[in-house]
Amino acid sequence: MRVLSLILVLAAAGCTGAPSLPPPVGLAAEIPGTTWTVERVVEADGDLGRGFAEQVAFGDDGDLRITACNDCSGRYTMTDDVLTVEPVLACTRRACPSAALPLGTILEGTSTLRRDGDYLVVANDSLNVQLLMVPAR
Repeated sequence: MRVLSLILVLAAAGCTGAPSLPPPVGLAAEIPGTTWTVERVVEADGDLGRGFAEQVAFGDDGDLRITACNDCSGRYTMTDDVLTVEPVLACTRRACPSAALPLGTILEGTSTLRRDGDYLVVANDSLNVQLLMVPAR
C-alpha cells in the first residue's frame, strides 16, 4: 500500500509541469505588439536629424519589422530595458538618398530603451546613436 501511495504522489508531482516564468515587467511588457515612428535621431557628435516617417514594429511573437527606404525584418528579444535584435536582419537593398536612416544598422545588436514622455528612446551605445520614436498613428 505504501508503494502505491508513493507512486501516486510522484505521478501527481510530475503532472504539475515546469514552474511558470514571471510575466515581463516595464518596457519588456509594454513594447511587444506596438509600432513606432522615428521622429528624431541624435548622433554621436550631437547632430540632431529628423526622421522621414520610418517605422519600427515590435511583434508580440518577437518579429521585428522596419519600414523605411530599405525595409527589414528579423527577430528581437527584450529583458527589462534591454533590446537585442538578432545580428542578421533581412533587408532590401534599394539605392536610398544619403539622408535616409540606416535603421537596420542602428537597431542590430543590443540597445537600451527608456521612455521620455511620449517618446521611446532607443540608445545604441556601440554606435553612440539615439532614436527618438513616437507611437505610430
